[in-house]
Amino acid sequence: MAKEIPSVGDLRRKSEVTDDEIEAAIAAYLADESAKPFAFNSGHTIDVAKAIEMHPQAKKLLADKATTPGLRRTMVMTAVILGFPLQG
Repeated sequence: MAKEIPSVGDLRRKSEVTDDEIEAAIAAYLADESAKPFAFNSGHTIDVAKAIEMHPQAKKLLADKATTPGLRRTMVMTAVILGFPLQG
């Protein structure tokens, strides 16, 4: 049986990714939507833009210019936590 790829949320529960790192990934994306994948101290990386692309609700709300900054941040956080790291 193939080993399941952990989500960022899984890595967070195992203390391989900290809340501060998740906040930094969110801030980096919100500052520059074309930012390179974010590297966590554990060696895992996540492409936040791809995580958003894979989350239909986040993708929809972030595409809407009328979405408030607080909701934008929440949707990015949700996509990051549910997203899968690129490597580790």
